[in-house]
Amino acid sequence: MRSKWTAGIGVVAVMGMAACGKSSSPAAVPTPAPTATPTPAPAGTPAAFTCPFPALPDLHINCPKLTPELDSYVNKAIETVVAQQPQLFDFSNNLGEGSWKVLDRQAYVNAVVAAIHAQGICAKDDNEEIAVKNSNSFNEQYNIWTSGGYVRRAYITTCMPAQF
Repeated sequence: MRSKWTAGIGVVAVMGMAACGKSSSPAAVPTPAPTATPTPAPAGTPAAFTCPFPALPDLHINCPKLTPELDSYVNKAIETVVAQQPQLFDFSNNLGEGSWKVLDRQAYVNAVVAAIHAQGICAKDDNEEIAVKNSNSFNEQYNIWTSGGYVRRAYITTCMPAQF
């Protein structure tokens, strides 16, 4: 007794031999069924910025007011936060010169520090100010928020060596 599988092979073989030599045109090749395109894996969370300079102790030294060198990074970071996170500001309440009312101080400070990090510069929230450095030879202190709750762009002082 022959199985259905054996009979099926015989039919395919006979059909294949019958087709040999009867036509000069090439036999049609079946096209494979389309395959689903794999969904790309979601992009991972970007790694948090790590300052490449080792932390230094706070020596409690007096820090003179010099000509700032890192203010362009701070100003660019503030502009980036204003553009990318408008929910942090009340644009109808402005003291002038881009000094808008800040609606969430800590979120604003964190966003500015992150925007400085995105430029490859070290920064940290230093309570009333932010500390910024691009080496351990010095750091600069900036006040980016007024006590009244508005955006501020003020260089305060330079500490040598860096104090963070």
